[in-house]
Amino acid sequence: MGRFRDVLDVAMGRRAVVGLDALRDRRPVTVASIGGQQSLTLDLDAEARGYAHSAVAYRCVAAIADNGSSVPLVVRRPDGEIIPGHPVERLFNKRPNPLMSARAFKSIMLQQLELAGQSFVWLDRGETGLDEPTAVHPVFDDVDVIVNKPIAQQPTVADIIGFMIRRADGARVPVLPEEMLWLRYPHPFDPLGALAPWKAARHAVDMDAYAREWQRSSYANGARPNGVVYLGDMSDEEFIATKAAWRSSMQGPENAGKHLLVRSTPGGVGDSGGKGISYARLGLTPEEMDYLESRMANAAEVMMAFGVPHDYLAAGTTYENRAAAKSTLWSDTILPKLEMISSDVDRLLLPSDTEEAGWDLSGVDALRESRDAVVTRTTRLAESDILTLDEARAEVGYDELPGGIGGQTLTAYRAQYDPTPQAPAGSRFDPAALEATVQRAVAAVLAPLIQAVPPSPERPALARVTAPSSPSLEDINADYERLEADGRDTVRALAREQRERVLRDFDRLMRRPNRSAAWLAEVRAQACALAREQSVRLAVPDPDVVTADCLTDLEVAHGPAGWEERIRVWDLFDGKYWRTRTQKLMRPFVERVWRRGGASITGSFDLDEPDVAAELDARLEELAGRITATTEAVLRSQILAHGVAEGESVDELRARIQQVFANLSDYRATMIARTETVGGYNAAALRSAVAAGATRKTWLATDDARTRATHRSCNGKVAPIEGVFTLTQSRWPADPQAPAAQSIQCRCSLTFQFEED
Repeated sequence: MGRFRDVLDVAMGRRAVVGLDALRDRRPVTVASIGGQQSLTLDLDAEARGYAHSAVAYRCVAAIADNGSSVPLVVRRPDGEIIPGHPVERLFNKRPNPLMSARAFKSIMLQQLELAGQSFVWLDRGETGLDEPTAVHPVFDDVDVIVNKPIAQQPTVADIIGFMIRRADGARVPVLPEEMLWLRYPHPFDPLGALAPWKAARHAVDMDAYAREWQRSSYANGARPNGVVYLGDMSDEEFIATKAAWRSSMQGPENAGKHLLVRSTPGGVGDSGGKGISYARLGLTPEEMDYLESRMANAAEVMMAFGVPHDYLAAGTTYENRAAAKSTLWSDTILPKLEMISSDVDRLLLPSDTEEAGWDLSGVDALRESRDAVVTRTTRLAESDILTLDEARAEVGYDELPGGIGGQTLTAYRAQYDPTPQAPAGSRFDPAALEATVQRAVAAVLAPLIQAVPPSPERPALARVTAPSSPSLEDINADYERLEADGRDTVRALAREQRERVLRDFDRLMRRPNRSAAWLAEVRAQACALAREQSVRLAVPDPDVVTADCLTDLEVAHGPAGWEERIRVWDLFDGKYWRTRTQKLMRPFVERVWRRGGASITGSFDLDEPDVAAELDARLEELAGRITATTEAVLRSQILAHGVAEGESVDELRARIQQVFANLSDYRATMIARTETVGGYNAAALRSAVAAGATRKTWLATDDARTRATHRSCNGKVAPIEGVFTLTQSRWPADPQAPAAQSIQCRCSLTFQFEED
């Protein structure tokens, strides 16, 4: 706490510390926060502190904090390699300060975020306030955010000049911006606000508290009476005596459901005219009968507000349901919150481009498939020749096979140990070459006999022992399903890498006040100018016009040639780099698709054959170019829309940018994976069939409600092997040269007729 005392001395005028005089001399400007408060504080008011009175709210917060605090923070190099023993890692994982464990420190941060929407962490940076932090302390007092712009001018994070900690003893401690790690859930309408999950859960918690109080009072007061006994007219003394005699046998939970004595008044309800005793029965109202249902509904609403699945907290769920709920809790709730924390840590504590903060999730079982599932899936892919042996071994954590023999598929590997003649060890297994070798051996043995027999013109020519054939539609669809899943994973990995790098560059740009201000001013000026010119329009791409690799459900801007240069995105997104990177990431997936498609016709299909390799490279270059161009166009459109919008904050622009890569990871990933799977599979199958002597091809449509009318009509139609199917305008299903309306998400396939058929 030495640094706190030093800063307080400065505030009281006793000492001078470099950098704090200017902050002390400024006139503080408090910022109105949500709820009408006159200062932007931690907002852990009495209501939030009482969250523990709700068992559901307490368990939701504890589930997030306990699980999230178990993950160690790591610092990585740009290539993803962890930097061991980094000082920031030690602060968060070993000893944040002398009075607190790392687990408790991270748990407190997460709890404050859930209840207040924000958490302030003081960084002990020594005398100057600018040294490397030696300790980190969560702040439990109220904190004012000090800005140098009046509230009427809508101050943002760029206007923050410091923080003021208002301690419980009345002292006010000024803190430099570099000394405060401010974590928060951004408010969508307040650039300096925070929005807590607790706020969304508060109504349901209150309703549940009212229901609990009703039940408690009902039990404490002996529950609701089952009926009322009207005793008729009697004096006060008689009524008191009668009631006292009954009270001992009526009051208390053990007497719930018994009858209540009431003295009647002349002419009153239940009056028996003073001549006798009457009885009236009471029952529960429908609202009271809904007590249990209301509590269950309130609990579900609280869990929804905090993002905790019902099956994670509910009793009586099966092991499978709870495991699935835990996986959802981690992937949809805890992981995004941890990424937000690491992003702010990276912004303030790791300014170098060679370091970035992250989390080591390798120990989180909920985010990993079970080992049995991984082995089963990998074995299936290896047996289908989709993965090479080394790729399959890497999936389950084993090293590559020695001598490079694992760089081939399982069929080729087994062929090396087949007793029949074959190609030299290490080469690809070629069934056609093996067949030719066998035929030559047979011919050499039978040649003398054949020469002794005069040729007969009626004798038919010997047919080949085996002829190429098309796989069944069921086998093709099974291949489609496996390959499409692989493709989605590939595109999602690309989206994740792009999101992390682009948001990192965006945060670093925003940390440079002069450069970021100039960039934002230029974006707004150009965007407003384009809006006034009315030369650019925003629209979602038409799926009947653009191909799958160019499709998105976000708006894309269109305008005259050259307008794109006016909205700068290259500070965040290097198109040239990402085209190369996308091609590298997509290559293994596309090669598997082509290899499986070609091998479905003949085992001799070879991706290394010059013509095949050239066609594959061309397709990869085209695919990577279109994917990258579309991402860049969507990113530019979001920046353009932000520039035209009035009053959007930097946080809202960041959310727009993040949405671009969420779209690539979801909607676009499915479109690209499905279309490229079917297109590449059938392109390779057609090339393999041509090499094997196919003369015709037949279109097979998937017959269900999602099948296009043209594709259903084309089912069973035959075309020349190098021709085009007229109805679908396609050489093969999902042909990239076909109209987008005929290729996107196509699930059809081809069969072939050979000379021997």
